[in-house]
Amino acid sequence: MDKPTMGIKYKLANGKRISIDVSIEVKNLLEQADRQIRSQRRQDRRHHDSAEYVDGLTDTTTVISHEDFADLIDRLDSYKQLYAAIETLSDIQKQWVYLHYFCGFTYRKIASMESVHHTTVMRTVKRAQRTLMELLQP
Repeated sequence: MDKPTMGIKYKLANGKRISIDVSIEVKNLLEQADRQIRSQRRQDRRHHDSAEYVDGLTDTTTVISHEDFADLIDRLDSYKQLYAAIETLSDIQKQWVYLHYFCGFTYRKIASMESVHHTTVMRTVKRAQRTLMELLQP
């Protein structure tokens, strides 16, 4: 005895639409799974939104102690020294150091953007790093 079937239409990731025949039990299971997935996504979104709200509250109510403030001033002073040292680098060194350390690009990614070999980028960044270390030594 054949089970009654019905057609279900799906849209694939590539945009193509397909239609398959499934039994009513399978259709019900698929619909139940879809409802559970949607419910979980809603819960995740609510949790994410509330976490951002709570993080925002803690950021605005934090009191900075004197030690933290002194540490902040020291870090700002070292940042000024770092940026002054970076200004002594060549333009290409500045650009590649910025892309690698501040933007997180890999040597290969920078090399593909600049149409050079990745070892050239690596050597240039390492040379700039040595220069910065020499300038920032106390």
